[in-house]
Amino acid sequence: IPPGVHSYKVKELTERFLLQHECDKKKRHIPIRRLVNRAGKALVALKPCFMMGPMSVAQYLEPNQIKFDIVIMDEASQIKPQDAIGAIARGSQLIVVGDPKQLPPTSFFDRVVDIDDIEATGIEESESILDATTSMFRSRRLRWHYRSQHESLISFSNYSFYDGDLVLFPSPFKSQNGFGIKYSRLPHGCFVNRRNTEEAIAISKAVREHFKSHPDQTLGVVTMSSEQRLIVEKTIETLAKKDVLFQDLLEADARKQDPLFIKNLENVQGDERDVILISMTYGPPEPQGKVY
Repeated sequence: IPPGVHSYKVKELTERFLLQHECDKKKRHIPIRRLVNRAGKALVALKPCFMMGPMSVAQYLEPNQIKFDIVIMDEASQIKPQDAIGAIARGSQLIVVGDPKQLPPTSFFDRVVDIDDIEATGIEESESILDATTSMFRSRRLRWHYRSQHESLISFSNYSFYDGDLVLFPSPFKSQNGFGIKYSRLPHGCFVNRRNTEEAIAISKAVREHFKSHPDQTLGVVTMSSEQRLIVEKTIETLAKKDVLFQDLLEADARKQDPLFIKNLENVQGDERDVILISMTYGPPEPQGKVY
């Protein structure tokens, strides 16, 4: 580990001497970007693997200060090319890992620009860095699907998106009710003002029932939109205020390693729980109406 410059002036400290000085402090630490700039070689020697998001790379690592032997981009289907370029430029080799069948980063709020008169490059037309690199480099595909503890959780995707090509582990609990996918239809649920209140109430009651019946099992809730996520959070909070036991169970669960999460579709990536409740959200604007 390079020792760096040792000086009685703090602003002149670098590398290991600077890190030791910062570790001994309780407050008023120097900004991370400045720390990496002045002690980057010592940091790499201590921790040769940096785990950062693309935005953090741009925020904390100055250009040309630290050069990595290899950059690995995970969940690459969720990273826009313009966000990835800065991290890629800091490495000598690149590995891009992702699933082209997953939804790309949402472009709903992107400003619409007329580029008819501009000759766009391939990377500018790509939705993600995975999309941009797939056509440039030789790709390798994972054949085994190991994450789902029951075949039915992946069987639809395997048939519809992966051409039945995934190798699945057969479940030993195929005939038991505690595993697999279940569908609960709410005949009176309506999609009004971009949210389904009836469904949110049903989800909140299902969360309460889960923690009362299976407090040892972890739980997650996924909604189809951020608007629905907000109303699900609100209905669970309202129900907990009326039910002291439910409130205690929620507080106990929050202290666990894998507590309850409530996320909309774009933000749920790689999360694993024993039980997942999916709020499909959409429905007719009125009972017995047409679903658009």
